Amino acid sequence: MENIQKPLWHSQTVMPSPAVLKRGPGRPPKVAPLPVAGAADRAPVEVGVRVQPLRGLHPVRALLREWLLELKVMGRSSRTIDWYQQKMDWYRSSGGVENLEQLNAFELKRFLAEQQERGLSDNKIHGFFQVIKSFANWCSREEYPVDPSVLRMRPPKVALQEMSTYTTDQVKAIFEAAKVGWPQLAVKILLGTGMRVGELCNLQLEDVEDDDDAMMFLKIKRGKGAKFRRVPVSQRLRREIIRYINRSRPDSPAPNLLLLTSGRPVSVQTACELLQRLHKKLGFPLHAHKFRHTFATEYLRRGGEMERLRRILGHTTYSMVMRYVHLDKGDLGRDFDQRAPF
Repeated sequence: MENIQKPLWHSQTVMPSPAVLKRGPGRPPKVAPLPVAGAADRAPVEVGVRVQPLRGLHPVRALLREWLLELKVMGRSSRTIDWYQQKMDWYRSSGGVENLEQLNAFELKRFLAEQQERGLSDNKIHGFFQVIKSFANWCSREEYPVDPSVLRMRPPKVALQEMSTYTTDQVKAIFEAAKVGWPQLAVKILLGTGMRVGELCNLQLEDVEDDDDAMMFLKIKRGKGAKFRRVPVSQRLRREIIRYINRSRPDSPAPNLLLLTSGRPVSVQTACELLQRLHKKLGFPLHAHKFRHTFATEYLRRGGEMERLRRILGHTTYSMVMRYVHLDKGDLGRDFDQRAPF
């Protein structure tokens, strides 16, 4: 029988030409692994440049830079991107793998088990898993080689904890301790609307929608997940916002609603430092998200509807709303003697 020679592009030892490598529309060309003589020949990877395999491997460091760049393009906030980077940097400095091909379910379980032994909370361990799994999912979508065992791995359990809220006396003490001006208005908006501290600091004057004969609304133009929503304002909070704009807000070209006396916008860090000062002054811890818990709990306790609360908080599902809502034992015991069979 006559031996028919195969074309060179079918050979297992000869690499195909760049024109033969198939690529989808809009996707960077897939790079074939190339052998490298030594570590000295490795060139630094620039942000935005598709990662070139080294010794047939894909460095996690370079892939991480490409992933974070995509998160920025997709509209993730700088705080979210920093949180992702901190988690990945901690993983890499704690004995994490150097190349993507070494990342598998056993390696991820090893890292999470070490964090459990260090005494980290369930939420922090779940955060590590969430970030590393998101990174692996992105690598898979970009057609980088990912061990399937990582993609199949289930998240660790997180023990449900009772959502803490501020008491009526604590709220009163916070309002009295905060200075008149932006500090006092900031804590009142957090409590009266349930918005996040980042959303509060991004509010601008044009986001205050006030009709003389109707309600006031605050526009959240870029909330979590880049979602837009309007938040209603009570008449009491409406009075405080108008009073701050007319009496306390300094003249400044900055468009933000909350301004320092120097005219600069109030940043998230400045707002958090305010809560720390109030903590030292009052003697109990203050957290921005605890205002959100308090708002959600009080809203339902006073007869508010779950659907409206979901829209006010900016969540897409009711399960997320229920994580913020905590009814205390007084609500659980109300009318219990009349309802219980024994």
